[in-house]
Amino acid sequence: MNLYRRCTCAFALLLAVTAGAAMAAPKIEGTPTPIAPKPDWSGMRFLIGTWKCTDYSSRRPGPFQTTEVYSMDPTGYWMIRNDTIHTASWIPREVHTETRYTWDRFAHRWVRISMNEFGGYSVATAGMAVNGKKTYTFVTQSKSPDIASYAPEVYNVMGDMKKTMTSSFTEMNGRVVNVKEMCIKDTATM
Repeated sequence: MNLYRRCTCAFALLLAVTAGAAMAAPKIEGTPTPIAPKPDWSGMRFLIGTWKCTDYSSRRPGPFQTTEVYSMDPTGYWMIRNDTIHTASWIPREVHTETRYTWDRFAHRWVRISMNEFGGYSVATAGMAVNGKKTYTFVTQSKSPDIASYAPEVYNVMGDMKKTMTSSFTEMNGRVVNVKEMCIKDTATM
């Protein structure tokens, strides 16, 4: 076989292998991935700023104070709440928690992800507010050794300057502990 014929056969074989590989390769789309629309924050924008809260728990000797600071993250997809639980006779040091909110446009619900500085976490979801009330139901959370279950948290908005939360949890021994919070917006931070 002469050299010319060998090169032609090798070229034809290379062309056939390349064409077959090109046909078997996945199709690459040239258009960019669409960007999800940002959540509609119109019903929650009033939260941005600092809130002074008084918390009550039926298993504590009295109320304790919490400061909540709401802001938007730079992307506009998340609202962030930074909480500081202040010291009390049974709270030896401040406790800090970060909570992030976003809208799941496919599941049609608000998602709330909370993390504290001790490794505690929770994920809760809520539908749209109805008559100023929004109910967050826990999806998952870190386990506490003495708590069997948590009730949903019901938030009630009373104008742009006051909000409340009520909830409860059940201890392993069956006792139900009621929890409530009342928050007033700090006008000095507006």
